[in-house]
Amino acid sequence: MVRDRHERGRTGAFGRDVPYYRTRNGKFERLASCQMRRLWKKDERFARAVEVQIRDFPPSLALETGEGVYSAVEGGAGAGGKDVIILYSRTLEENCGEDESLSDAIGGEMVARLAEIFGERPEDIDPDFGFDS
Repeated sequence: MVRDRHERGRTGAFGRDVPYYRTRNGKFERLASCQMRRLWKKDERFARAVEVQIRDFPPSLALETGEGVYSAVEGGAGAGGKDVIILYSRTLEENCGEDESLSDAIGGEMVARLAEIFGERPEDIDPDFGFDS
């Protein structure tokens, strides 16, 4: 055990034992899973053909070009040859302040990528796409 300079106890990061659902990653994963369930309920073919992964940052090439900064699609890279939607948590979080706007941004990225995978318009995937509440 590491002690402070007065030998009075442990030193280290404050709040180290925070429950996962309250951490930054935990909140993002919770919001993403809520959006996944919402979309998967609308059409079960999404669950059969697509999986979602979360990564912190996009590749440096995406940051240089400005394309695919928030999400990307990898065709056939998932288990069983599923297409994979990759959400980049840090770039999405930087542009959204509140949980509600972050949830909307995650949902919007997922709808746009599902439309890309299935060759449909985003409005066909989610009729509420693009409308502010």
